[in-house]
Amino acid sequence: MVRTERKQVPAAHAVLAVLRAWGTRVLFGLPGSTEAALLEALRQAPDLRYVLTLQEGVAVAMADGFARATGAPGVVNLHTTVGTLAGLSQLYNAWRDRVPVVVVASHKDTRLLGRGGFTSLPDTTALVRPLCKWAHQTLRAEQVVEDLRRAFQQATSSPPGPAYVLVPEDLLAEPCPEPEGVVAPRALPPRAHPEAVQELVARLLASRRPVAVAGSQLAGEGASLLAELARRLAIPILWEPRRSLLQIPYPPDDPHFVGSYDPNHPAVAEADLLVVLGAVLFVEFSPPAAPEIPPHVALVHVHLDAAELGRLYPPALSVHGHPALVVRDVLDALAGRQDEADRVRSERNPWVAALRARWEAQRMAWQAQDAASRELSARQVGAALGRVTPADTLVVEEAVRSSVAFLEGYPARAGGLLRTSGGSLGWGVPAALGAQMGLPSRPVVAVVGDGCLHFTPQALWTGVQQHLPVLVVVLNNRKYLAVEAAVRRLLGGRVEEGTPGIQLPGIDHMSVARGYGAWAVKVESADELEDALREGLLRARQEGRPCLVDVPVRDEPGA
Repeated sequence: MVRTERKQVPAAHAVLAVLRAWGTRVLFGLPGSTEAALLEALRQAPDLRYVLTLQEGVAVAMADGFARATGAPGVVNLHTTVGTLAGLSQLYNAWRDRVPVVVVASHKDTRLLGRGGFTSLPDTTALVRPLCKWAHQTLRAEQVVEDLRRAFQQATSSPPGPAYVLVPEDLLAEPCPEPEGVVAPRALPPRAHPEAVQELVARLLASRRPVAVAGSQLAGEGASLLAELARRLAIPILWEPRRSLLQIPYPPDDPHFVGSYDPNHPAVAEADLLVVLGAVLFVEFSPPAAPEIPPHVALVHVHLDAAELGRLYPPALSVHGHPALVVRDVLDALAGRQDEADRVRSERNPWVAALRARWEAQRMAWQAQDAASRELSARQVGAALGRVTPADTLVVEEAVRSSVAFLEGYPARAGGLLRTSGGSLGWGVPAALGAQMGLPSRPVVAVVGDGCLHFTPQALWTGVQQHLPVLVVVLNNRKYLAVEAAVRRLLGGRVEEGTPGIQLPGIDHMSVARGYGAWAVKVESADELEDALREGLLRARQEGRPCLVDVPVRDEPGA
């Protein structure tokens, strides 16, 4: 049989074929001159949408939010070395949180590389390699397809994370064989070794006071599986620490939920076994005064990323696998040990009930504290938002020092929250816009601090141009509260007048938002809060554009 020659197409068209094969229909970016061939190919591809941003960090964060919301890789186009540099801060968040973001960067002509050409370095891939699972510069036009396929494969394989491919502009315009048979492979998550599961079951049955920590990797099906395990064995459940919490891993209205992880939490203080399921141990902010895993507790750590196991605290049992699958396997193994399960459940039930009662009493105390204050708290904003939003609302939260208080008030729902542990500010609004593109039928709300808003305010323009009905709630404490808190720690609880780098005076958030085409309003009193949030939600949907609600809140110094 004679094989016919494959049709030749510009490599930029081949790039689009690979995107289609992976189900990509949206490409976020900020182009320059090197993207000309790619833009011309996109002009001829009405099934693909190029979302223009005004700053590279916005493009990366939108791709990041899209990926988190949909589970599919987010794709972003950056311009040469300088565009890559401008996007790195938000790529850091995706790397930290293991988000499958594929960066397709366009470079200068190969004839200029190595000659100190405009906007180029001898090795741009070296800039991104610490933040990517794989980073590569394409060397020939006929390799564009295989390189881009490898980037997708690397980004989506377990554990997921960013991947980067850099394609010179002349190669994008050169002909290459038209791709054929490009199919996105099916990737299955790792499953724990059966012996590890059996040992975990034995430890759960032998323990007197086991505590489970639900990590972000458990979100989704894993939460309901863990709820069944908690019911069978009477196990109190904690969320992973708020600094690393990315999603809601367990429903707080379940009677086995008793709060967030803290080494001083009574559940941890009284535990003899700590089973950590899909959580990071830990994202440290400053050197801890004492070990965050108490020495009297036996640690079992289950995680999708083998590199995370024992990174800071060596476990008594490390289990490499998807935590939801591990919990499912544990439930299956318990089916033949019902008598033992019944015995430990009856022994532990009073302890779990007491821990739950303590947690509910703490919530009542917070509400009383807020009622006694004249200023709005982030807790009250969270509670009000919970009352006015539909049950399927997705909240993308980057409130920084107001975060803990907001989540104490907001009635978090499974699948209804996205956060980042990276700490690179400006993620919240563009990530919410990207999430809205991925989930167009769901209401999406961005909850951000006033400082975070002004790292990427340009995202509002893209939201207006793309008709994205995202409500942006600004928790406005008029300062960089994290900086003030650090100074307080340094000076033993005080801040001297005139300390620079803290106050943010003279910013009119409404005017900034309106300048980009968004609707905006400022809440002047607690009585106006719910009405303003309702109006913002309604206008966003009716007008198809972002709406911003500026809410002055009091400091949360203990957050």
